[in-house]
Amino acid sequence: MSTGSAGGISEPVMTANIPQPSLHHAPARRGDRPIACHVLAPAGAAAGLVLLLHGRDGAGRSAHIVPIAEAYLARGWRVVAPDLPYSRAVPDSGPVELYTMSGHLDDAAAVLQWARETWPEDAGRLALAGHSVGAWAAARLAAATTALDHLLGVSPVFSGPALLAARRTMGAPALQALRREAPAMLAELSTIRAAPALRRVTAPVAVVTGALDGITPPHVARAWFRAAAGACFYTALPGQHHCPEGPLYERALVAALDATGA
Repeated sequence: MSTGSAGGISEPVMTANIPQPSLHHAPARRGDRPIACHVLAPAGAAAGLVLLLHGRDGAGRSAHIVPIAEAYLARGWRVVAPDLPYSRAVPDSGPVELYTMSGHLDDAAAVLQWARETWPEDAGRLALAGHSVGAWAAARLAAATTALDHLLGVSPVFSGPALLAARRTMGAPALQALRREAPAMLAELSTIRAAPALRRVTAPVAVVTGALDGITPPHVARAWFRAAAGACFYTALPGQHHCPEGPLYERALVAALDATGA
């Protein structure tokens, strides 16, 4: 098990000239609006298939999601990164006030089923990765997935109460913003827990987070990590917040995937 800060990480940054993703559409589990999916594929046979999930108000090509996708592609994985509904970062994805974490999970499950059916030859080696709420959803899916290769969480959400506690620490305006922007999600937070799912994940589990993250603080990310039966790598990146970016982040992702055997 590897834990600590990322100061000693010295792996090379991802390779240049990463190809652009192709756009596919997965059938939605809720409603009739298909879910756009950004798919990156290696030049030859894929090493496996990874579903990469953004968090609330994220997108499949958000700046902090792209380095994760590129880290996997550099290792020969097929990457499926959906634009999940009710996100401010995804135009015409539905009213953001209707966003819920349970809905995020349902939509992610629909994309996972579609991806496995679309690329069965790659899905024999399956990984799940996610940022923030996407990491919570990935953990939930991982617990229900047989023969999972590994799970990667970036700035992971551990529980609804932990999210509320972090907002209170950030101050009244942060809590008011959550009430205004995501009232449906706020109503379900008392039921949100990642620990029961993580305890069932025996495949390797890695966590990368920002040392300055106020939304999912490092002690919360470490709790997510410690709850996982297959915990193998944890790092908190100096100077980084909830949505990490930059060379240190890229090197940390390389180290995390090395630890999982990806």
